[in-house]
Amino acid sequence: MTQNSTTYYVWIGGSCDYGHKERAGGAAVVIEHNGNIISRDAISDLHTTEFRMMLTLMVKVLHELEAGSDILFLTNAAYIQNFDKTPTAKSANPDLILQCIEEKKRHNSVGVKIVQYHKSSLLMETHDMATEAMAKTRKKFHHDCK
Repeated sequence: MTQNSTTYYVWIGGSCDYGHKERAGGAAVVIEHNGNIISRDAISDLHTTEFRMMLTLMVKVLHELEAGSDILFLTNAAYIQNFDKTPTAKSANPDLILQCIEEKKRHNSVGVKIVQYHKSSLLMETHDMATEAMAKTRKKFHHDCK
């Protein structure tokens, strides 16, 4: 992929462990700008999904990047393609979608591109970061329960 030097490329991935009672979800980003990695971030929480965490992190990135920016989210999660579509009564995470819509207004352009997971080391890195963040959240939860 040829990159434009003015666009922020935000690699975003998530992870969720549905097999646990306190199900943790996580998301992570690696942000590239002008050919350099400028930021990495990961979040996680209990009793949630990776999609909710990914939308939460999208809101954070959209809020923190300079107004008027061109931003392209790169992911293998087709779910987030609807981050800027007005939610309906059947939409999951309508609160976060509305926040994305609002934050998108601050920028010149914001889009999502689907990329193949195994062809991007940065996308694999986001998954690993999200999984690690979930493990830390779960460990803290179990430690605090003792």
